[in-house]
Amino acid sequence: MKQPVGIRRSHGTPLFRFSSFYTRLRFILILLAFVALLPPVFFHFKLRRLHQTKLRKCGWLNNPPLVCAHGGDSTNAFPNTMSAYSIALHSQVDCIEIDVSRSSDGVLFALHDRYFHLVII
Repeated sequence: MKQPVGIRRSHGTPLFRFSSFYTRLRFILILLAFVALLPPVFFHFKLRRLHQTKLRKCGWLNNPPLVCAHGGDSTNAFPNTMSAYSIALHSQVDCIEIDVSRSSDGVLFALHDRYFHLVII
């Protein structure tokens, strides 16, 4: 049989842990505040972590890779020539990679052909 809310047991302890109305009200308000604040805090950290993961995977979108012309623009001119370098610079490449070799008398020159490089040395 159910007993009414305000009735005490025979040995003097209250039926409920919270006997006064204000204590119960305070508990309910604290519980509601906790329930109201927990999801926004959880999702804030979850979204921050998702954003960091996205930046790690797609970080190159913010900092695109360098475009480096190997020997200049060798599609429109012979590689490692001044005209190939000029065309590459007009194409707005970020850098030009030049294959530099040293002759037997110490003069530096640009050379792209690896087999010819072995003959010179």
